[in-house]
Amino acid sequence: MVAVTREVAAELTGRCSTDDATLGVVLFSLRRSLAREAISEELYDDLEAVLGEFSRPDPDEVGVIADGFRKTTTKLVEIVPYLVKPYPIDEMRRVIDVSAEHPCPEHTQGHVVRFGLAILSILDLMGDDAS
Repeated sequence: MVAVTREVAAELTGRCSTDDATLGVVLFSLRRSLAREAISEELYDDLEAVLGEFSRPDPDEVGVIADGFRKTTTKLVEIVPYLVKPYPIDEMRRVIDVSAEHPCPEHTQGHVVRFGLAILSILDLMGDDAS
């Protein structure tokens, strides 16, 4: 634990701001930070594995990719309302619906392709915040 003297505490207290412009910048930065947590390099690797020109993931990989997409969907549900205006109702409904699907093994390949496309449509709407 670190002790803070009264002088240091007084100096730190005077450094805060409550004006709307400063708070807006801080809020924007926090939202971008949340987007970066949700949109990882692993997600882009999985999207490439599913949607890439030469993609053909192994059946074992498809389940792992779908699980990763479901985790991403949960994060998107949390952050998209703050990052995309107006709220993309149709796109979010689609990604949530696909996330809830658990197809039989012979249909998993098509499922992860649909899932990847649904996530990609949200990322496109997020624009620069997704990178």
